[in-house]
Amino acid sequence: MDSRTVSKNTDRTTRFKHAQKIGVICLMQESNSFSPKKTSIDNFDIATTNELALRKPSANLEFEGALNEISALDGTAVAIFNAFALPSGAIDKHSLNTLINLLGRELKTHQAMDAYVCCLHGAMIDESGNSADLQILRFIRKFVGDAMPIALSLDLHANISQDFLELATVISGYKTNPHVDLSETGRRVVRLLAKTIAGEIKPTMSLAKWPAIFPDPTINTSEGVFAEILTRHLEKIDNSIIDVSVFPCQPWLDSKGIGLGALCISDNNFTAANELSSAIVDAVWQHREDFKISNLASPLQAINIAENSNIRPFIISESSDAPTAGASGDSPIMIEAFVSSNSDLKTFIPITDQPAVAKCFELKLRDEVSLMLGCTIDQRWTKPVSLKVRVDYLGDGDYELTGVGYSGLKATMGRFAVVSFRSLNILISELPCWSADPATWRHAQLDAFDAEILVVRSCSDFKANFPESGNSALYLDVLGAASNRFSELPYKNCAQGTWPIDKTIV
Repeated sequence: MDSRTVSKNTDRTTRFKHAQKIGVICLMQESNSFSPKKTSIDNFDIATTNELALRKPSANLEFEGALNEISALDGTAVAIFNAFALPSGAIDKHSLNTLINLLGRELKTHQAMDAYVCCLHGAMIDESGNSADLQILRFIRKFVGDAMPIALSLDLHANISQDFLELATVISGYKTNPHVDLSETGRRVVRLLAKTIAGEIKPTMSLAKWPAIFPDPTINTSEGVFAEILTRHLEKIDNSIIDVSVFPCQPWLDSKGIGLGALCISDNNFTAANELSSAIVDAVWQHREDFKISNLASPLQAINIAENSNIRPFIISESSDAPTAGASGDSPIMIEAFVSSNSDLKTFIPITDQPAVAKCFELKLRDEVSLMLGCTIDQRWTKPVSLKVRVDYLGDGDYELTGVGYSGLKATMGRFAVVSFRSLNILISELPCWSADPATWRHAQLDAFDAEILVVRSCSDFKANFPESGNSALYLDVLGAASNRFSELPYKNCAQGTWPIDKTIV
């Protein structure tokens, strides 16, 4: 969906006056309550002072978008803090406190700001299931005072509450899933901030929520039932509505208060904002039974369907084990299926397995080795696979993502090995990798577009990066920490009162 349909007044006629100093903060991580690994401070890539000074204007990230827009509107952009971690489990208390203390230290060194832009995810939780984003936002608000304007950007999968509205001046989230408007979201909140400071608008926010979660593949903003509901409602908005953000919520948060949210910002017209936000969540709720994944297959079925398809690469998504959704990325179930099949299609499969990488690094290229692959992190869903492979490539180091979403983001998968078995190429990495981004495969000396079957551990990002293959992709009907079989996951905190986890709700 084009973000212009939900974000009005995107011209740059309003500018910051007197070269106002606007501080920009980014602290992002997405949590998964069913991940076997907690998130710690060591998982965060925290930009140094020198890295903050090195701008990457073309990066498709909120942080860069906000800095760019502040400068474009004649303000003085001040990069204060930037920390990012891959999705994983809940963040431990000590690490969260350390992050907040680091942020506080940087805020103290950048005094006399006129406003702040804060880029959070919205689905980071602590070990008790409480919103870590909310704790960070409360800290910032307490530090800067009640009168300081704060513009907040959030991921589309944020689990938002009324508390967020009480702490931020304006809030706007991604309009796209797959996410491709990260930089634009950073720019958008800056424009809303500028108009607020200039007195052109009086942002009045209304949040409506339903306690319901939905499979992520069905939360598509360009096609399907979700896109149709958004289009139908957003085509009718009048000039009193400034911005609309819909937050379907990351469904693997076992927290009280999770659910679908719609946030509307009006220009001093709460009634209009409230009516629209309520209408959107009501419409989604009424169509809740339509949010079902239709393109599901078992591993062997997926390979057979790929054999009979002329689409290349044919994409098979093991979204239930997607590191970008907080899973461990170490399920060998597709490797097992390929071995038991008779397929001779050139197939690429990623897997996280630190012991296997270490064993490969003891060898030379072209050596053969027997590996026990998989389940080194999460043993709940399947079993390891024994396989004799040839070592084709060994690598290490950082690289930058180049896909439509998250382009410019620094990434690493630690040390890695590329091994082969028949026509199968397995990318084994010490750390979970971004398998939906072509840059990951290029870093491993493989071209994802050369594959006949490409297995990705991704919920939806692959659709933006492989548009010709994305619509025909199959999702594996298997269990994992990010499985869409919600009824088979061990929800506790939100087991009652949340659809479809609570079986009493129909």
